[in-house]
Amino acid sequence: MKQRISIIDEARGFSLIFVTLYHLIYSMYMIYGYKSLKGVFYVATWWEPCIAGAFILISGISFQLSRNNVKRGLRLFAVAVLISVVVWIFIPEQMIWFGIIHFLAVSNIVLGLLKKYLDKIPFAPLTAVSSVLFLLTYNVQRGYLGIKGLWSFALPKWFYVTDLTMPFGFYTPGFHSSDYFPFLPWIFLFVIGTALGRYAEKLPESLAKPHIPALAFIGRHTLIIYLLHQPVIIGALELIRLLS
Repeated sequence: MKQRISIIDEARGFSLIFVTLYHLIYSMYMIYGYKSLKGVFYVATWWEPCIAGAFILISGISFQLSRNNVKRGLRLFAVAVLISVVVWIFIPEQMIWFGIIHFLAVSNIVLGLLKKYLDKIPFAPLTAVSSVLFLLTYNVQRGYLGIKGLWSFALPKWFYVTDLTMPFGFYTPGFHSSDYFPFLPWIFLFVIGTALGRYAEKLPESLAKPHIPALAFIGRHTLIIYLLHQPVIIGALELIRLLS
């Protein structure tokens, strides 16, 4: 990283706490059958895209502060493959095909290769076009472009005849991934983050100093905590199940 900016670490740490909380609720309800959490799980399914979206936006900002995004992306991709293999072995019914780590890995690689071209696009048109495209493609998984009730366009059914296109948001009715963040629409949010990241080092110096050290610590060690949190959750819930 060119420079550690504490406010970014703290925002990332805050997002990770809520991602972890969502995974705890998901595991309790979907895997271990705590049906009393049905209402909580329903609420969590609404808040999860918002928290994950914030995490993606922050990752886009961090993209501008990294010395080698391609190398970073390749490292993340190795971790993503490891996650999928471990889940396939131990919890195959909760298989992860293109989760948030897969998405961030490929985004860092692709945009890392295109960075010199991306940086030439002025901030205003880049963020404006990316914001519009994010909104237009947000519902591709539901079969249409646009915003229902305002303007929408049904996509051809042949977009959804194979799972090979699932990294882009197009898949067959039988497809399932317990963690899924395709390029459409999330790549546009990541791009908005890269645009905002151009100004990260111009933030006031006061924002570079830690305000909540615990959050900053979590933000600095996001990957290792992300890797460990789900095994810890499953291990704790399995222990509770055995003891009860």
